[in-house]
Amino acid sequence: MTKNAEFRIAYEGAALREHTMDVRDLSPALLSLGQLFDEANRILNGDKVSINLQIKAHEAGSFEILLQLYQSFGDQVSHFLAGDFVTSVLNLKELVLGGGGLFILIKRLKGGKPKKITDLKNGMVRIEFEGESFEAPVKLLRLYQDFAIRKSAEEVLRPLYREGIDTFEVREKKTIITKIKKDEAQYFLLPDIEDEKLITSENESAYSIISLAFKDDNKWRLFDGNSTISVIISDEDFLSKVDKNIISFAKGDILRCRVRTTQWRTQNGLKTEYEVLSVIKHIQAARQLLLFDAVEEEK
Repeated sequence: MTKNAEFRIAYEGAALREHTMDVRDLSPALLSLGQLFDEANRILNGDKVSINLQIKAHEAGSFEILLQLYQSFGDQVSHFLAGDFVTSVLNLKELVLGGGGLFILIKRLKGGKPKKITDLKNGMVRIEFEGESFEAPVKLLRLYQDFAIRKSAEEVLRPLYREGIDTFEVREKKTIITKIKKDEAQYFLLPDIEDEKLITSENESAYSIISLAFKDDNKWRLFDGNSTISVIISDEDFLSKVDKNIISFAKGDILRCRVRTTQWRTQNGLKTEYEVLSVIKHIQAARQLLLFDAVEEEK
């Protein structure tokens, strides 16, 4: 079973007077719009349905493109469509591009963080921002808070940074539903996302030294027998002895350390940091194996 929703998007400006647009601007924007709907469908519907955005035609105007959004699902879920089991393709389109959808919410909040969000317990939330209060669906808030969604929305508006392209519009027939101007594209730039600390642990381990760093904030490279890691040395007493040449190193030396390992979730994926809290022992490499007594010369 398949349902579809039709809408138009348009980029306007002096650069599009001849109804042509550089494919290097248009193609990434359309791909990002498709990815945006893919991600929105994944967030709201999981793997129950699939979504497909297709170009149907384009007409003379500024630069207008007719798009159709298709949603496919198996017979086993079709009878749930009247309820909340599936976010329908029409609702999905409205949540993303409608007059009260994602693009308008980003524009209204200027891409920022609301001052306060109150759950109204009816599928809606009350959002407070810069002295203003309004209600929005919980589903819309979920899209607003998703990194991949926001990244795709940013890329859809990337053509507005081109000279001569001034607006992005979503149209239904001849009616403009959503309009984003050039100076509003800045609100769609992805905000910096704070790293989330996942796990912190401490353990004792031994490492051979790959390379040392003697400048502040530089990291030492150590080898644990399986992999090489970059570590921050926080043991001030140990660093002081190294700086004063009280401790020297040779190939094969081993450091027995107390190490703190911290794992973070970042916008680019998982990140692991290592910090040597204390160097318990500096084990020098064996210089010579003394297996015999001193050998005397023959007289």
